[in-house]
Amino acid sequence: MNSYHLLFDFGGVLVDLKKEASIASFDALGFDIRPFLGTFRQGGVFAQLENGDLTLTEFCTEIRRLAGNPALTDSDITAAWEAYLTGIPTERLRLLRHIGRAYPVYALSNTNIVHWTQSVRHFFTAEGRTVSDYFKEAFLSYELHCQKPDPEIFRIAVERMGCSPEEVIFFDDSADNCTAARACGLHARLAPAGGVWMQDFTPDGQLRESVLAAILADTPMPRHP
Repeated sequence: MNSYHLLFDFGGVLVDLKKEASIASFDALGFDIRPFLGTFRQGGVFAQLENGDLTLTEFCTEIRRLAGNPALTDSDITAAWEAYLTGIPTERLRLLRHIGRAYPVYALSNTNIVHWTQSVRHFFTAEGRTVSDYFKEAFLSYELHCQKPDPEIFRIAVERMGCSPEEVIFFDDSADNCTAARACGLHARLAPAGGVWMQDFTPDGQLRESVLAAILADTPMPRHP
């Protein structure tokens, strides 16, 4: 087993996103979600859900109020929010399992109970697997009541991994989150959405030597062709 602990962001890095699908679904409910959507972090009532400051019931009640439509059901609202996530490609999951044989693997995500429950039920179940086949532990903003790039969420993750910050390599599609992780003593690797990060690993789940050297030096390097 390698000495590094690998910490993966979830949205964009592992699971593919389709913001437009969720926008269209909320439009069909008569609610404009656009003002609440950020690139790497949500706003308003959606941020409160992702920070664990609202229960799902409270969130749905607030959406009904904001939409001015008390007839909207919790199921209507949940389905519209679930449309944001499209799934995790099988090859990404297989590589993640190979990586887990070489390194302790964890997840760290700004997420909410809707998206995480959806993923656990539908996206990590390929080939009869469960989410525990991929991560030793998942650190989720709605459970921890803090979000990236807040240093507190990195502190909690490192403490629960039982290692020192410099033993962690963090993969995230946000440059700001990578910068925040480095400021907390972790190593970080920018992992653009769409599975580009998979090129950083050999087929058996080992970090390529040139990639590891670049991560440790905290210097950018060109991607593999």
